[in-house]
Amino acid sequence: MTDDKLKLEFEQLKKDVFSDDWELVKSSADRLGQIGGDEVVDFLISLIALDNSGIRNRAALALEDIKDNRALEPLLTAIFKKENHNYNGTMVFALESLDCSQKLKEIFRILFYETYESKISAYAILSDQIFDFTKEDLLEIQNMWDDCKQHPDKCPCYDDIETREMMQDAVDGFMSYLNPKPTIKKRTKTTDNVNTKKKPSS
Repeated sequence: MTDDKLKLEFEQLKKDVFSDDWELVKSSADRLGQIGGDEVVDFLISLIALDNSGIRNRAALALEDIKDNRALEPLLTAIFKKENHNYNGTMVFALESLDCSQKLKEIFRILFYETYESKISAYAILSDQIFDFTKEDLLEIQNMWDDCKQHPDKCPCYDDIETREMMQDAVDGFMSYLNPKPTIKKRTKTTDNVNTKKKPSS
């Protein structure tokens, strides 16, 4: 950030994002998302770790606008914090604009164990992105799904038929790579040692 005027604005925005005026908080976070750049991304990532869900969510939306993949790990860490379980939908939404290709198990974990809003974004990610994965990854995902079916209390909204069918659809789309049928030509096939890529059909 080399422009002096922009630097001054950035410093003010860093203060305003903690304002008691919620409209100022929102506009400040939105402006940070418009400015972008390394310093802004680093600052927004620091906000993801806050206990204040309002500021945290505005930071997540700004990061969603910027689309810098450095935010991926911090977002996942915050999403999986126990205390954020009922307040992580916006952060999962922010993942939709990032490259989650190396995080197949984590996205399925969100699909299975987080709340409905988070499940919707996780399903969108699984449907729209291409992933690298191994046979072991798929087996672990299948084990998580089996756990949900055996202990539905662990899986929010499992009793809702449409939600359960959505999760099953996501699982089926990937598990087909465990035992590909010889009569059907597959784009890729999983092995023990080779990563494969897969984009489920919509």
